[in-house]
Amino acid sequence: MAQDSLISDELLRQLMAVGEVDVLVGLPTLNNASTVAGVIRSVHRAFARYFPRDRTVLINSDGGSTDGTPDLVRDESAGEGETVATSYSLRTMHRISTPYHGLPGKGNALRQIMTAADLTQARAVAVLDPDVTSVEPEWIAALIRPVTEQAYDYVAPMYCRHPLDGPLVTQLIRPLTRAAYGWQVREPVAPEFGCSGRFLSHCLEQDVWERDLARYGIDLWVTGEALARGFRCCQAMLGLQERPAGVYRPVFAEIFEQVIGSTFECLECHAPYWLERRLSEMLPIVGAPLQTSAEAPDVDGTRLTQSFCQDLRNLQAVLASILEPDTLTALNAVAQAAAERLEYPDELWVSTVYDFLLAYKRATMSREHITRALIPLYLGRAGSFLTQYGARDAGAIDAGLEALSLQFERSKPDLVERWNRTNPR
Repeated sequence: MAQDSLISDELLRQLMAVGEVDVLVGLPTLNNASTVAGVIRSVHRAFARYFPRDRTVLINSDGGSTDGTPDLVRDESAGEGETVATSYSLRTMHRISTPYHGLPGKGNALRQIMTAADLTQARAVAVLDPDVTSVEPEWIAALIRPVTEQAYDYVAPMYCRHPLDGPLVTQLIRPLTRAAYGWQVREPVAPEFGCSGRFLSHCLEQDVWERDLARYGIDLWVTGEALARGFRCCQAMLGLQERPAGVYRPVFAEIFEQVIGSTFECLECHAPYWLERRLSEMLPIVGAPLQTSAEAPDVDGTRLTQSFCQDLRNLQAVLASILEPDTLTALNAVAQAAAERLEYPDELWVSTVYDFLLAYKRATMSREHITRALIPLYLGRAGSFLTQYGARDAGAIDAGLEALSLQFERSKPDLVERWNRTNPR
């Protein structure tokens, strides 16, 4: 997509009126009318409270909302508290809402925001999630200040979560990306981040924007790109990430296929970097530790594992084309032993994930079929972990997650050796 199609004449006119800026906040939206006003207020309070001497702008890139989201962004007036806060600002705070064109998905919105930031020569950029109702002005400062004050190029968020929350991240995405990239990042697929003008200019030069990866996995790609290309990265403490009940979410199978497919594709893209990495390092954490705590989610591990044995029997032919024989044999043994409770050990789960990654790389069958076949195995593993740790305290759960991550790292040399083979097995 050419830059002139990303930046309409009207948007270019507005950007020229704004001129060069120090701090830009980007807000990609699609039907977020129920939450966007609160996010807008937090952004402007952050501008007034933490960046009163800086030239600031909020860019809303909208994907065709039909619920009035862009109007809310443009018309949101200062509440009483914000009026007091903005009286201390020494600069005009600009706000622009604009549609983006092309395929739907966050990738095009993010590309437009980055292009606007590039044109205005923004020193620092923060991208926010319009669905989060707990955004505070301090969040924006936490994502921006490491860039402006400590010369970081990429700032990943750290949310306050219970260790049983988000099993797709804790059981698969986080330990896999940690072992591969060699960096311990708590939120590798977070929709919010901060970055420098140097990093966003680099991102705009890459060929990712016309691919499905930009549509479905741009958050993970941005994180991986920052880690793999030598940019200076850190993590910033934010807080509880709260979302309203009743907001539409895609069905789990759709989310799983998109996230896992994007993860595997990112690893292909960045293979020259991570194949040379050994062990892992903690990505630096900027800011004070969080003082809040998160409640344990209401989870039922047994429910997730109920169909595991039947699904495994039904998938034998497919799994035989994906898994190493030893892995499939061990999985069948686990199913046979699961009379009352499924126990899916760490080492076997890591072998499963690495076999699927290699099958995806070789395209032993349709890649969509490969990621779909992993779903029942993931549910079995997640259910097994939840059943084992559901009644234990947060410290014990964190220790279990750390043991899993270390197993991913211990098994990585074998993955690298198999990845580098020129011929399929």
